[in-house]
Amino acid sequence: MIGPQFNSEQAAATPSVPHSSIGGWVYVAIAVLLPLVVVAQSPAKIPNELPAVATSQLTKSLADAKKYPKHVWRDTPPINEDGTVNGYVEISRGDLRKWEFRIPMNARAIDRMIPEQIGGYPVNYGFVPQTISYDGDPFDVLVLGPPIPGGRMVRGGIVGLMLMKDEKGNDAKVVISPLAKGGPAYSLTQSDRVTIAGYFRRYKLLEPDKFSEVPGWGSVADGLAFVNVTHAFFQECQQVPGPTCRVTLR
Repeated sequence: MIGPQFNSEQAAATPSVPHSSIGGWVYVAIAVLLPLVVVAQSPAKIPNELPAVATSQLTKSLADAKKYPKHVWRDTPPINEDGTVNGYVEISRGDLRKWEFRIPMNARAIDRMIPEQIGGYPVNYGFVPQTISYDGDPFDVLVLGPPIPGGRMVRGGIVGLMLMKDEKGNDAKVVISPLAKGGPAYSLTQSDRVTIAGYFRRYKLLEPDKFSEVPGWGSVADGLAFVNVTHAFFQECQQVPGPTCRVTLR
């Protein structure tokens, strides 16, 4: 079920492109350097310590959100009573615009354009509310299915976890599906894994001093565990005396 749009965004409309529009020279280079098959890894290792930079960013983000009586990230629960997960869509599948939710604005804004050689996002992309991840941003979510307009909250079932590392450290992303007849409408297929992992492996290639790695995939249980620990970071690390914050894994 897709909820209503929360906020208006101030940005010029730019046509989105299908995820298959990838420049030939980039694709050939990646095909040589990277394997097409992604090996599943389960159970995933879940660090229970929030780094100092992320703890500091949590404090700042909460202060930035304080002026709003209702804030998308701060006030929406990550998990519903029926076990489904809420995901706020920042970037619609196929979009070349790198939208980011700005906590001080309580709305999205365009951060930059994705080069056409890289292509538009192959999956709807956003975050799980009331979470803080290891880089200081809300925990990322990938939403399967057709393009979903940005700025909407989606209630979905967890279907997996994409393990990822970049220049900031652990950047795993939970994968969810919108619901149909009480369960996920889409499964995370091997084809999905290849397409999505390939994109996130190359999407920073043209950015100096940045990198991204996708070492494998985790299970539904791994995805839920990451949502739980990043929500625990949000709840328990708001008032910590030290530079880092450690939570108990349940």
